[in-house]
Amino acid sequence: MKSQVFDVKNIKKFTDEKRHMEIIWSDDHAKISLICMKPGQEIITHTHHGSHIWTVMEGTGELVSGKQAQTITMGQIVVVPAFEDHGIRNSSTENLVIASITGQGD
Repeated sequence: MKSQVFDVKNIKKFTDEKRHMEIIWSDDHAKISLICMKPGQEIITHTHHGSHIWTVMEGTGELVSGKQAQTITMGQIVVVPAFEDHGIRNSSTENLVIASITGQGD
């Protein structure tokens, strides 16, 4: 497999109906999805069998993890352990773009 570089500004996509999520890379062990959310859109709380890593590429959002909520902003990396409830909402007035890294099957 060759090394790959992804230019987020050229691959991000938004829809008015709901958040847009697209797998941009995967192999036998992991996958990377790009999540694009307009203001007011969200990912409801859910869990994974493995750790879940989000990198905030653009914008500001609200991470809901366990029973707590906190603001996350561009340049931050969020690590959610396996089996912990988590979700995110774009409660700002700007678009939110997140790279999501999970193990295959999550």
